[in-house]
Amino acid sequence: MKAKEHITDLFFDLDHTIYDFDKNSALTFHAVFSDLKLEGTQDFMTHFKPINDYYWEKYAREEITHDFLRYGRLKDTFEAIDVNVSDEHIYHIADYFIENLTNYSHVFQDAYETLDQLKSKYRLHIITNGPEKVQEKKLKNSKLEHYFETVTNSEKAGVKKPHPGIFQYALSQANADPQNSLMIGDNIKADIHGALNVGMDVIWFNEFQLENADNITEIHHLKQLLDLL
Repeated sequence: MKAKEHITDLFFDLDHTIYDFDKNSALTFHAVFSDLKLEGTQDFMTHFKPINDYYWEKYAREEITHDFLRYGRLKDTFEAIDVNVSDEHIYHIADYFIENLTNYSHVFQDAYETLDQLKSKYRLHIITNGPEKVQEKKLKNSKLEHYFETVTNSEKAGVKKPHPGIFQYALSQANADPQNSLMIGDNIKADIHGALNVGMDVIWFNEFQLENADNITEIHHLKQLLDLL
């Protein structure tokens, strides 16, 4: 049964929701590790994922800078897999990662088909905590730009999700009312609780089927949005 009939504007997170950050990251790291002839990195991504999430949460709370995030997540991951890498190489890998991640353009399954259908019914937008230039390249290289009428990032808004200010900024840029707007994202704190706190409706992209204690409307695949919207 279709729901959410009052909705006119859909706001999406980018990384881990549309853009397959983990897959593209793995390809980027594989390339730089091969160049550096680093051994023992086969379990790197398994450890990097939760460590990266931890650093992004600290970044969202304004506890660390983006530069420290870039360094710290790598330093901690190499320590977790017991691979000795100099600070010089860590900074090199951090720079390489940012410069080359956008060369990979994998999106989640059915992303284009889903966005094609949703764009015919709603105005689509992006809200992201990622750096402006990097996110713009992701959208361009993944051929996602044309789907979205506005793109709000934390640099433009001056605050990061889940701060109400970034959602209010995005709503203002889109000339959208919160009661007619819906946020779709993977992060329960930054995307879902942040949007709820400004009066938006939400759908949680719960790819890994984590516990849904608040009984929030959720999907496990992007195409499921078409059953709800």
